[in-house]
Amino acid sequence: MRLRQTHDIWHLITGFNTDVAGELGLKAFELAQTHRPMAVILLVGGLLKTLTETPEALPKLFDQIVEGYQLGCQARPLLAQKWETQWEKSLTEWQEELGILPQSIAVHPT
Repeated sequence: MRLRQTHDIWHLITGFNTDVAGELGLKAFELAQTHRPMAVILLVGGLLKTLTETPEALPKLFDQIVEGYQLGCQARPLLAQKWETQWEKSLTEWQEELGILPQSIAVHPT
């Protein structure tokens, strides 16, 4: 339940967009952080759908997945954060505290 509640916050903190590539990049980040089997299922589903419908998008998709997984491995656990008790903290402060520094966040164009 907590993952669903904070999903949009994870997008903001990590810098992943809400397009297919960004969603799968964030799902790879989640996999690195939580090891949830559902993350694997959604990643595989997204890859298969892209392979069959828009194979030209695979390079961008792979880049986002690799980046998400690597970022998830290096960052402090996002699931453990109590976002709702620290709304006054800036995005930059959160990113620095969690090890998601601005230079490690690539621009994720839509």
